[in-house]
Amino acid sequence: MKKTSPTCIDLFAGAGGLSLGLKLAGWQSLVASDYDPAACATYRHNFADVDVLEGDARAVDWSNLRGKVDLVAGGPPCQPFSVAGNQKAHEDSRDMLPEFVRAVREIRPKLILMENVAGLTTTRNLPYLRAKLDELTNLGYDVHFEVLNSADFGVAQDRLRVIVMGSLSGRPAFPKATHGPGRKMYLSTSEALDGVPADEPNRAIITYAKNPVLRPSPWAGMLVNGGGRPINLAEPSQTIPASAGGNRTHIVDRNGVLLEYHSHLISGGSPRNGLVSGVRRLTVRESARIQSFPDKFEFLGERSAKYRQVGNAVPPLLAKAVGKALLKSL
Repeated sequence: MKKTSPTCIDLFAGAGGLSLGLKLAGWQSLVASDYDPAACATYRHNFADVDVLEGDARAVDWSNLRGKVDLVAGGPPCQPFSVAGNQKAHEDSRDMLPEFVRAVREIRPKLILMENVAGLTTTRNLPYLRAKLDELTNLGYDVHFEVLNSADFGVAQDRLRVIVMGSLSGRPAFPKATHGPGRKMYLSTSEALDGVPADEPNRAIITYAKNPVLRPSPWAGMLVNGGGRPINLAEPSQTIPASAGGNRTHIVDRNGVLLEYHSHLISGGSPRNGLVSGVRRLTVRESARIQSFPDKFEFLGERSAKYRQVGNAVPPLLAKAVGKALLKSL
């Protein structure tokens, strides 16, 4: 008899980074839910056998899935808790943590998995997180969380995420890092971008900041206008933001133009002005590579929507590692 795969659903699924990682780990997604039409189109394109519910998750009755799903997974919208946002937390209308808890309550899966920004564990937000986790504990789940760095699991990107795992049958085991000191070498951005397919260039201009913010590291600070920073190609990239596409898109500087400019400023040189020549911003495909998406995974919609989908996604390789750890809890 053919062994059936354990089943899951993906709430607030976006383009499907979490679903892809879980699939690679051996899970079968039955249902995905998201409110973004472009993300839903991308998800349907890449997961033809999954039922995609497009719209407000608050209007969905999940009880019909009780007894059919082993794992409820999802990444509730993180803007309320992101250090880059206004940090209204549970006062923000985009806070979907209560909806995640409701879905678990109605489905009662064996396992739960929630992914979110590390900002959810700050002193300001931690009491709210613990209150929501207490609700899951009261449903019978042994719930724990850890902050994981995607770079520790083969992703060419420093991306801190809080991973919440819960089980009805004992404490779930978190994945062990595979990359870093004493393990495999971190995957560099240069390695991740090797042989990347051609894509539509990002034409957002790059200009010198009138009042640059200087830091000891040339990869920090603000040497140019906008939020995008030059990437150290020899190391994992900075976090790919959902706001990329314009001047918040990170910069590829293979000729060391901004590296030289940083040295110029450190030694007391005057700020420059005008366009920065010899550098460019990441394309959508390059951003997806840094997020660990395979090239065959296609993003649909306007270019800005593609960047948003990539930046909002859970890196598939991180999701795969977590998915494999969850299998052991079954």
